[in-house]
Amino acid sequence: MKQEFISSAEAFRKARERASVAAALEADTLHTAIYDAREAGLSVRETAAALSVPKSTVARHWREGHRCPEVVPAWGSAEEWREARAVVWSHNPHESADDHVPWEWSHHSDGTREIRRVPCGVAQLRD
Repeated sequence: MKQEFISSAEAFRKARERASVAAALEADTLHTAIYDAREAGLSVRETAAALSVPKSTVARHWREGHRCPEVVPAWGSAEEWREARAVVWSHNPHESADDHVPWEWSHHSDGTREIRRVPCGVAQLRD
């Protein structure tokens, strides 16, 4: 194979991985920001303006107990997740210190990939 193709194919794979992780982080942080805005007493209109998103998007997230379908970072990796999370939370030392990767990626010899959600922790409750 030509070196140019090998190089551009690798660049494409890296860009796809970054975009996949970015989409998942964007969805997660949007939900968090809207929840925090509601808790802070902002209106739907104020929140939409502050986040530059449609009011309908904010209203959908605004409802108590709302759960969005998760955006699965199909082309991601643990390293890419940590790097992207560090960038988006660089303004908040508490959040950027959290290095938990909520996804696990497995690549199989038959060319298939498996992406699993990893829990943050386990709660043990007593009666």
